[in-house]
Amino acid sequence: MSSVQRIWRTAMPPYHQNSSTATVPRSPGSSGSPKSPSTPGSVKVASPLECSICFSGYDNIFKTPKELSCTHVFCLECLARLAAAQPAGRPGREAVPCPFCRQPTTVPAAGAPALRTSRQLQAKMPAHLQREEPVWLEGTKLCCRPSPTASGQEASDFVCVDVGLSKPPEPTVPIPVQDPAPNPGCLARCWARCREWRRVALVSVLLLVLFCVVLWPVHCALKTGNLHCINRPPAATVTIAATTDALSLGLLANN
Repeated sequence: MSSVQRIWRTAMPPYHQNSSTATVPRSPGSSGSPKSPSTPGSVKVASPLECSICFSGYDNIFKTPKELSCTHVFCLECLARLAAAQPAGRPGREAVPCPFCRQPTTVPAAGAPALRTSRQLQAKMPAHLQREEPVWLEGTKLCCRPSPTASGQEASDFVCVDVGLSKPPEPTVPIPVQDPAPNPGCLARCWARCREWRRVALVSVLLLVLFCVVLWPVHCALKTGNLHCINRPPAATVTIAATTDALSLGLLANN
């Protein structure tokens, strides 16, 4: 029974050691290097010395490790692109949200190059990359002047990277030309344009007819006493005229 326990105890440490080795992640200072994201068939491993957005290794120029207020670290170029992507008219335009925790970080007036550099990660980089090169922002471009070469010649050219949201020009689609509609006749055009005038003329005619039929007889009744607007002679005048005519006829008969 004791021999069985002894064998079991001697078999457990290797198993425990293998499991701990498989679960504990490899430290950044270990001799092995993480797999490259561009290697076919490899898995992208989150390395402390590469950006978690573009999976590019940190350097001392455009890939300088910049630390946000939430202590998350990304490369300078990715943070500059995030700052350029913020809407111009939105409040808080000068703040960049962290891609991980969404905590905003205020961007200085000089742009993303003025953010705090992670000295902890910079100390783990190779010796020739631990000296940070001056990088500045011109519009939507990150610019840097390379360091002088070993021969003593100073580099006069500047290296710039555009971090703006530039899009390729879209091809213009030709607009199909439609055949012109046949021109209507002159009378048809005039008839269409005078549609409103026809309505005005119709209303005017109706008002005139209403005046003639209703209002004019009322006017005649008020003025002449009848609805026909004709002045009737008085009865005495008619009798005198009839008598005068009879006398005239009698005199003519006697003669």
